[in-house]
Amino acid sequence: MRISLLLLFGLPGIINVAISQTTNPVPKQPMWMDGAYTGHDFRYEGFRGSALFINEWLNGQVSLTDGRLFKDVPLKYNAYTKRLFMKNPVGDSIEVFSNLMDSFVINDPVSKNDFVFKRFPTAKMAKNNAGDLFFLVLYEGKTSLVKLINKTIKKADYKDPYSNNIPYDTFEDAHEYYLLKPDNTLTKVKKSKKAITEALSDKEPAVKDFMVQQNVTVKTEAELVRVVAKYDSF
Repeated sequence: MRISLLLLFGLPGIINVAISQTTNPVPKQPMWMDGAYTGHDFRYEGFRGSALFINEWLNGQVSLTDGRLFKDVPLKYNAYTKRLFMKNPVGDSIEVFSNLMDSFVINDPVSKNDFVFKRFPTAKMAKNNAGDLFFLVLYEGKTSLVKLINKTIKKADYKDPYSNNIPYDTFEDAHEYYLLKPDNTLTKVKKSKKAITEALSDKEPAVKDFMVQQNVTVKTEAELVRVVAKYDSF
């Protein structure tokens, strides 16, 4: 496998980069008053939380667009920048560019889950270019349920007199759910009865009956998967 990895490292479009450490403080911020420099603000503490989907290096596999498959390679996925990194046996980690991949899988021994991420380059999406994104597949069928693993930054709030006295930026989860329909559209959906009923309006009576009969509230991801799977069976 090491020979295969070395060959992969030599491919155009895959470059040596280091994963930035999200927990390290950034340089102290300069302070200004009436245009004059007054020193540095030493209250700022950098970042809290992590930009990564899972912090640890976990084994997985990467499927390239040219048909090659690389198994048992240590991977990390940055949910903030949407970049996949492969651990280099020597030196910096390797970023695998999204346009070279069809999919990747991260195997988590703790949760015993195999997290399958796929790219849908021809799918139509309202705001973003779906071809640049990888979605975590929660259910795959005629209509699939996928999840955009996303992180945002909540900025520090400590400078104003009436601030919340939070001297650090925080990475926060901002995941989004989408239905991938047979017409190749990605429709955003939320974990609620109203949202899923509207998104599956072509079979609304059957969907509503199922939720009532099975006491499904659609407040959890597992229940959202149940509804989509049942819709697919109608």
